[in-house]
Parts: sequence; structure tokens; C-alpha cells
Amino acid sequence: MKVNRLTLNDIFDRTERLDAPIFQRPYVWNEDKNWEPLWESIKNICDKKLVNVTTRPHFIGTIVLEQIHTTTGKLNIRQIIDGQQRLTTFQLALAALRDLCVKQNEKRYAETFEKLTTNSVPLSESDEDTFKVWPTNIDRDIYKKVMSARTPNGVRRIEEENGESRIPSAYIYFLERFDDWLGTAGTEEFQKRLQCLYFTFRDNLHLVVIDLEQDDDAQEIFETLNALGTPLLPADLVKNYLFHLAGIQKLNVEDLYKKYWSSFDSENNYWRKETRQGRFKRPRLDYFLGHYLTLMMVDEVPATQLFSAYRDYVQGCEDKGVEKQMEKFREYAEIYKSFEEFTPESREGLFFERLDCMDTSTLHPVLLELLRIKNVKDQKQELLSILLDFESFLVRRTICELTTKNYNKLFIGLLKELREKEFNQKNIREYLLNQKTDISRWPDDEELLKAWKNNEFYKRQKRGRGPMILKALEAELHTKKTERLKYDDDLTIEHLLPEKWEKHWPLKAQEKTPEYKEQEEIRESHLHRVGNLTLLTKVLNPSISNGPWDKKLPEILKHSALNLNRLLPKKWDEAAIDSRSEDLFKLVIKIWPYPKD
Repeated sequence: MKVNRLTLNDIFDRTERLDAPIFQRPYVWNEDKNWEPLWESIKNICDKKLVNVTTRPHFIGTIVLEQIHTTTGKLNIRQIIDGQQRLTTFQLALAALRDLCVKQNEKRYAETFEKLTTNSVPLSESDEDTFKVWPTNIDRDIYKKVMSARTPNGVRRIEEENGESRIPSAYIYFLERFDDWLGTAGTEEFQKRLQCLYFTFRDNLHLVVIDLEQDDDAQEIFETLNALGTPLLPADLVKNYLFHLAGIQKLNVEDLYKKYWSSFDSENNYWRKETRQGRFKRPRLDYFLGHYLTLMMVDEVPATQLFSAYRDYVQGCEDKGVEKQMEKFREYAEIYKSFEEFTPESREGLFFERLDCMDTSTLHPVLLELLRIKNVKDQKQELLSILLDFESFLVRRTICELTTKNYNKLFIGLLKELREKEFNQKNIREYLLNQKTDISRWPDDEELLKAWKNNEFYKRQKRGRGPMILKALEAELHTKKTERLKYDDDLTIEHLLPEKWEKHWPLKAQEKTPEYKEQEEIRESHLHRVGNLTLLTKVLNPSISNGPWDKKLPEILKHSALNLNRLLPKKWDEAAIDSRSEDLFKLVIKIWPYPKD
């Protein structure tokens, strides 16, 4: 390989096109992490130039390029192995400067920036030869529109019409920063600042350019650069690896991309959106990759080793055909996405909503295979029965405050067992019922009742799980004679006997007596039990929270439409709490039954 330190002028003054291959990720740079720090660096150099302070070249990163063979007479093309994001950003910034100079009648500067953004190739038969940088497939149309718009207002219209793409937003960001910093056009100060800005771009922004030679392994270099800190998702490396294999196997890369991968890029806001699972927050595509690998390899894969694990998995497959691997990856990705696409009214939708509340994503590898096999017409009833078993297992353990720490091993063990047996309810239920320790057992009705009546439900249930269970009880109370309600985030848990009970809920015994202390302990032990809890709106809850029962109950009955509140008695004390706990338990074992066979 050849390594050179070049200015932006050295790179963009050439008549050639730098192509991002189809398997590169889309444009993902944003204002906070990328554009603003870059602008601050540029502005810092310009500010020094304004007061004649000596400025040193500013290093703005590394790019890796590979020469592409082109026929004689055709435009020279080099492929961007690494550095597409920064090269695209600089082209957008230079185009913004070009268009700003046109607007301000700065013809000489406009022509200069034009040379850095456009190839002059009058005899070319391809429109894309005009561009110095040609981004990855998914971004080409929007990039072409922005670079060809020629006016800030034109780009703003493009931004409004294409809210998901960051390409027009990058152009607008730099345009506005340049415009603000340059000040009033036509003034001497404006001229001085524009000159500083031009020379900064021409002379002071340096890139280390690595040009690969014929014997260099582009894939190996790409992976090494990522390992050293290039911020790519593991899924980006998987994409690059698969299309690299496709090239080796002499397959049609464009066709494979359109068939199996384009939707990962076009649905960028879904697959790259960071979501939380447990303590971690990562893009959905990486979570899916982890669950997919767990299913394929029947083993736990550390988040830091997703790409290397995937590469090892493919290399260990009997069928190493890359199209087969892409097809399988795409199939399971669609199943994973379907987790969030079931309607809230469906039993599947309710299951995934409750699973999300319990934050138990370790079950996802099992669910990927379950839905692949059972989410078909003649298997639908068994699918629903298996989902109910999983829900019963998880909710009962939640109520009994049993640990979730072993779930990854538990469900990997289930996958291993199902590899040797038929994937059906009988075998899944049998596996779960055979778990006998605290870290994995399925609590029966006796154990569940003890926890339900005595545990401090409000204090012990993690955020979201308590309301989820109470909403399930409310839904179970629905009959044909009552309206079916839809819940939103406006409902919160309310203590019927309030936590601050001393003022309006006096004990029978006199203070500072043994009887008073005994009654106080009984009361405190009942406060957070499930029988003392209900759901109210955020507005109603604080307005009645600590009031006496003869005032509180009428307000609840007046404003609450929940079945959970309609049968509250006229007297409320510890005995009523115990009685209500037992009544609600009948609903619990109906919603989440324990297998009888």
C-alpha cells in the first residue's frame, strides 16, 4: 500500500470519481457528534488566520482507497474502502460554500469551489462522472439532488421532502455556519473572511490517504481499521463481509443488495435506532444480529464479538454460498421486525408488549425460531399456547421476585434441547417444568399465592412491571357488558390506603402503646401489597392520594372507568386489602395458568 498525507485540494482537484461500494453503510454523520466538532476545527483555523497567527495543518482523519480498473478513455475511479462519511461531508460543505458564493456574487470563489465539487468531463456518457464523490447506493439519489440543486432554498425543499436522510441537513448545517461566520456580503471584512475560509479548505485540512495496491486485501484492512476505532456497527462489518464474499463468488452484487439488504438501509430509522435492552442501549440491527447468532450457534455471543462470531459461523457452515446466508439473515430479520408489528389487540401483540415491560430479550432467539415455524395458519393455535406458557413462566417468576440473571443460559439450554426434539409446546413445556431451582423454576399456584399476598409488590416490582400486571387484571375483568378500554401512559399506581396515612387513617390503639406498635407494623406491612394498589390517571392520583376513604372512594368511582375500581368496598382497612389480594389472585391464575398436565 502507498500512504500519503494530502490536502483536500490534492484529493478533490483531480478529475476522478471516488466511489463508495454498494455494501458501505448509508450516510450517518450528525450535528452533535460530527458536523459541529468539524466546524469548530475549521473555524478555529480561520479565526487564527484572521489575526495572522501561524496555523498548522489540521489532521482530519484517514481514508483508504482502492484503484478500480477502467477502460482507456473512461474516467478514473477509485473505490472508498474507508472514509465515505468524511468525504461525503466535505463535498456537501464545499457545495454549500460554492452556492453561498454564487448567492453573494463572489464569482471567482464560486468557480474555485465548483472545481473541487465537479468533474469536467464533457464527453462522458454517465451523469455520475460529474461528481467527485459517489456515495453508497441508498444515498445516491438524494446526494445527486442536493449537489445539483445549486441553491440553499432548493436544498431546504429537498430536506423537507426527505426527512430521514441526513445529507441535505449536512449541507444546510455548513451553509448556515459559513453564512454566519462570513458576515455581511460586500464588506472588506467579508472578503477577508472568505479568503481565510478558502485557504483553510485548500491548505490546512489534511487527510492520510492509503492507496491499496494489487496484492493488498481490502477486506482485511477494512476490518483492522474498524478494530482500531472506526465507528462502524458490527452489522456494517457483516454487510461488508457478505458482499466481499459475493464478489469472490462472482455473484451479481447489485441484485443481491436489492433483494436482501436494501431495506436495512432504506429503513435506517428503524434498524439503526438505538433502543434499550437491560442496561445497554444499542442499534436494533446489532441486537438482532446478537439474537440471530445465539439461535444459529446455540451459544451466547458477547456484544463485543458479534462480527467475528458471525464470520466464524459462516466459515463453519457446510453451505458457504453467500446468497443462502443473506437469504437466511433477511428471513429472520423480518421475523424480528414482526415482534413490533402485531396489533395491540392481538394475543401476539399483547405478549410482546408484556415481554417488553419485563425487559426479557434473552427469549428473542427462541421466539425467532418459534415464529418461523409456528406463525402459519395451521400452527397458529399452538403458537399462541406456547406464547401463553412463556408469559406465565415469566410473569409468575416476576411476581415471586425470582432472579432473571440465568435466563440467557436457560433459553440457550431450551434451544439445545429443541435441536434434538420437535419444536412444539409439549417439549417446551416439559423443559420449563423440569427446572427445579430458584434460578429457573416455574412457580406453581401455592408459591405464587404466598408471594402475591405477602410481598411488597409496589416496592419490589421494577418500573413498568407493576402497571403491566395491574392492566392485565383490569383487562381480565372485562365482560360483554363493559366497554373495552385502551390504556396509555397516563395511568399510574395509586395506594388505596396511602403511604402517608397518619392524618386521615388513625389506628385504633393509643400511640406509644405496645398495641399501637403492633397495629402500625401490620399497617406498614400491608401498604405496598398488591391488594392495596390500583391504577388512576396522573391527574386524579395526587388530588385524592392522602385523603380519607369516605372522600377518596367517591372520587375514584366518579372519575375512574376501570373495572378494577368499580367493586371497591365502602370500608378500607388491612382486612379489605387481604380480601382484595385473594380476589385478584383468582384473576392472576386465570390469566397466567400453571400447567395441569
